[in-house]
Amino acid sequence: MKQFAFALLWLSLAAECAYLAFTRLVLHLTWGHLVQPLVFVLFFGSLAATQGRIRWIASLLRVVIGAEFALSVADRFGLLGPPGHGVSWGNFAHFVAYTHQVNAFLPASFAPFLAVLATFFETVFGVALVLGICIPDVTRGAAVLLCVFGSAMLLSGLVESQFFYGVFVLATGAWVISMTDATWLSLDDLLRRFRLRAA
Repeated sequence: MKQFAFALLWLSLAAECAYLAFTRLVLHLTWGHLVQPLVFVLFFGSLAATQGRIRWIASLLRVVIGAEFALSVADRFGLLGPPGHGVSWGNFAHFVAYTHQVNAFLPASFAPFLAVLATFFETVFGVALVLGICIPDVTRGAAVLLCVFGSAMLLSGLVESQFFYGVFVLATGAWVISMTDATWLSLDDLLRRFRLRAA
């Protein structure tokens, strides 16, 4: 299963690289527009290249995924700035509208519920990943959530958004991390050491 996860990570990285090449060489977008997907390719490429054997790399990427969730939640509550000022949403109403856009194949009435559900899971996963709580389970859950997001984006025709946010790179990266040791600087590791001392 681990080799299959790594194969999917390499595949998602290759697709992301193709996106970067297309947008830079054909659409002539600036590197400034491509910083986020480029960083994801470099970071998760290091995870793939080292086969998840370097603990601090897997742990750093666990925090990166958690921070992505946390920043996304902060954005939809206006904590990163108001709408139209360099943020994706700026308030929850804009996020609900985006949720409907991502799930265009569903009735519009589903959007508020899905927005609240997504916010709940992203908050829980974001905090747990940054702090390093129940890492294998949370990273698997994050991988599933990201796959659902990415699939909904593709079904709704938001192919460019899926690549810009590196959704499948994050999803496959999270799945790989769930099978590696990503406990460096984590509460899981702290609790494990505490139990060993108490035994």
